[in-house]
Amino acid sequence: MGKIMLRKSLVIFFCFMLLILTSACGKDRANQRTFEEPEEDVDIDTFLQTVDLPENFSVGFDTSKVRAAGSAKIYKAVPLEFDADKIAEKLLRGKIISTEIYAQGPWFETEDKAFKEYLTVFDGGKSLGVESGVAGGLSYSVYLNEESFNSIRSELFANQPGPPDSIAQKWGYNLKSDYASFADLSFMSYKDVLEAVEKLLSDTLGFPELEVAETYSLDLETMLKHYELYLKSREHFGGEEEEEILLTKDDECYVFFFRQMIDDIPVINVIWQGGNLTDSAADISKPSIQIAAGNVMPGTSVNVRYDRNGVRNIDAHNLYETVESVEEKPLISAAKALQVVIDDYSEILLASETIVESMELCYVAISSGDSYQLIPAWVFCIAQDKSRKDLTDSAAKPVFSYEFYVIDAMTGKKISS
Repeated sequence: MGKIMLRKSLVIFFCFMLLILTSACGKDRANQRTFEEPEEDVDIDTFLQTVDLPENFSVGFDTSKVRAAGSAKIYKAVPLEFDADKIAEKLLRGKIISTEIYAQGPWFETEDKAFKEYLTVFDGGKSLGVESGVAGGLSYSVYLNEESFNSIRSELFANQPGPPDSIAQKWGYNLKSDYASFADLSFMSYKDVLEAVEKLLSDTLGFPELEVAETYSLDLETMLKHYELYLKSREHFGGEEEEEILLTKDDECYVFFFRQMIDDIPVINVIWQGGNLTDSAADISKPSIQIAAGNVMPGTSVNVRYDRNGVRNIDAHNLYETVESVEEKPLISAAKALQVVIDDYSEILLASETIVESMELCYVAISSGDSYQLIPAWVFCIAQDKSRKDLTDSAAKPVFSYEFYVIDAMTGKKISS
């Protein structure tokens, strides 16, 4: 009799525990659905009021500036091809005295030492019969009296788009954000320079539709401040003494970082790390594209420097020509994309400050055989404080590392590492 009662007690106990677990799991699943799937029509501000962010995690961008799209196409694309001879004829001002064929593409040099031009038109190695991997762009530079544009300014300005590196944050001598954007310089207004540059790129060189991603006006006062910071850093690190640089108003210039536009959506212009499988492009490319973890994924960039002598540098890489597209498909909302990021970081114990600094809908290029798939993606720039805590220096600035967190805007899956 005692054994029977014991069995009944055990059965009742296990049934009770099973009921509790089932109820808890059901609640978890219900909560998870609510937490992970904000309504399609919910804007980011409303969504952020309803979600609990992980400890040390914050959203630091202006939500009103996030441009969204309800749907988009996937494109098959190839590097844009340029006729090197025609580009040279239209762009070079001086008489051509030398031409060579290199792995990157045809190269040209003009004769005037006071205003010497160099041009390379990237063709992926086609002219030389090799595969260089450098295509869809060109490199143009002007040397004045055998001095390059970057010989003075390269240490005073980080000549690439995107967030600052650790040197810029710690030492400040090449920090882009110290320079004003859209400001007029002494030799020509910003508006007139932008108009001249856009006309050259579009009408003369035949570049596709572009937009300004970043722009800076390098004024003499800020360059002098940066030069002082640069000298202080040299004192700290030591090394050979350098010849003093004399900066004048003649060194002022405009810098433009452009990016390609497709269907009013920008093509990403920074490098990011690939990480996961994506199947958005299955209608164009079968089987689905595999992005190897840690692979460097290309960014499309057109960088132009302009001073009182005109265009001094053009560096253009990875411009694309679309050759095929699939039917337009719906995209996940900005709120849903942000939820993916929050869910991911909720599983990590964040020991230091982590900030989502920007969020943007872009096309990202993924290699697929001899072509690329341009996939709409939500791109987040995330900063994490990597400073070593110095208890003796409470005024020390934090130094952040940056990563680009990329989500396929059609599937909602993370495709970066």
